[in-house]
Amino acid sequence: MELIVRQKYIDWKGKNPEQMELLPASGSHRKYYRISGPEGNLLGVYNQSEEENAAYVSFTRQFREEGLPVPGLLHVCKEGTVYFVEDLGDTTLFSLLPEDGVFGDSLFSLYREVLRCLIAFQTAGGAQGLDYSHVYPVAEFDRRAMEWDLNHFKYFFLKLSGIEFSESLLQQDFERLTDFVASSGCKYFMYRDFQSRNIMVEDGKPWFIDFQGGRRGPLAYDVASLLYDAKADLPGTWRAALLEEYIREASGRIAGFDGEAFRKEFHACVLLRILQAMGTYGLRGFYERKPLFLKSVPYALRNLAVLLDSGRLPLRLPETERIIRALQASPLASFSKPGSERLKIKVGSFSFKQGLPPAEDAHGGGFVFDCRFLPNPGRLEEYKSLTGRSPEVRRYLAMQGEVPVFLQNCLQLLSPAIRNYLSRDFESLSILFGCTGGQHRSVYCAEEMARLLRENFDVEVRVRHWVHPE
Repeated sequence: MELIVRQKYIDWKGKNPEQMELLPASGSHRKYYRISGPEGNLLGVYNQSEEENAAYVSFTRQFREEGLPVPGLLHVCKEGTVYFVEDLGDTTLFSLLPEDGVFGDSLFSLYREVLRCLIAFQTAGGAQGLDYSHVYPVAEFDRRAMEWDLNHFKYFFLKLSGIEFSESLLQQDFERLTDFVASSGCKYFMYRDFQSRNIMVEDGKPWFIDFQGGRRGPLAYDVASLLYDAKADLPGTWRAALLEEYIREASGRIAGFDGEAFRKEFHACVLLRILQAMGTYGLRGFYERKPLFLKSVPYALRNLAVLLDSGRLPLRLPETERIIRALQASPLASFSKPGSERLKIKVGSFSFKQGLPPAEDAHGGGFVFDCRFLPNPGRLEEYKSLTGRSPEVRRYLAMQGEVPVFLQNCLQLLSPAIRNYLSRDFESLSILFGCTGGQHRSVYCAEEMARLLRENFDVEVRVRHWVHPE
């Protein structure tokens, strides 16, 4: 994919980019490359779905005409799988959230500005509305689309979680919920994934990205997405105050706006949005075995508990409420990472030329991964004397698409074994990465795997490089 984006840049600019860097993966399948040149930075985007790209391009052009803060579209390739946009940097609204839980006035003002901008998006195009001819995958967030989201939750989260439920009773709840939300109509632009990671901040002002899934929908859905964004974990007082700010602002800008009806619609949309998000957490976490996504589940369950306990849900959904209570009582609601004080994970790098290192544990065994198929920095003159810990080599390998995929696949293979070791109170596990010389690829992979393991498990991780210990 990098080669494709690079070639498209050359076709467009008539020269090689000075530098290309693959940005960290997100929940989508799109690949973003930061490209440096004499004019500054821009982003090259690769996405196989030409229909989704066409929706993004169409919305971008319309929003720019309306003066809305979205990155400029610099070039769209004829084939439709690659396009280039302005680079707004790395600061997202999510990255500005305080780790200590102390939320300041300036951040509240920024959220308030985000909601003002949201109303401008929702009402873009005036009385005639936006052109939805390129919308993807569906033109409206109607009953059918809501049912897809709820079934997404049922099949990818609920069934894989092991929680028992009545299929028929849950279906009755789903029909009541979709009937209620659909009754408000689909008259406004719905961003669809309006959350803190899709809002960039530059010079203190919000800018908006990832709106390619936009469609017609109810006003309340995007407000619910923002205020109940799981890991943003906004204080309850902020949610209440920002909701009232939106209602006050919308009352003056949207004809026929009914604040009381909106509050009811909002709380129904909170439930719908959280269930949809949990379906995605289950798809990525349970099904695709990417445990990082399951970290959001406790936040989502806590938000659902707040919704139920407040009594603001405008309709009775008995089976859904019973399921939420059961999930709250399950290990999935725990904020702690699975861990043990006994288990020590030993991650190492070695050279296949010199052979496997001796077993350090009495039981021997463990995992050995062969990195020799990965791109080799040692073949490049500028990296020959460096190791996989060097920043230059780390950047090079991180930009090679197959390397992060390889590491994620390794983590998926390791995670069930680690969970099993934790449940059986084992004391040690060995994980080795080998390459030809034990200098670049294996060292980098061992360091990165140690980082991933520390992120996902509360265990002691020790790293040893057998050829390059320094």
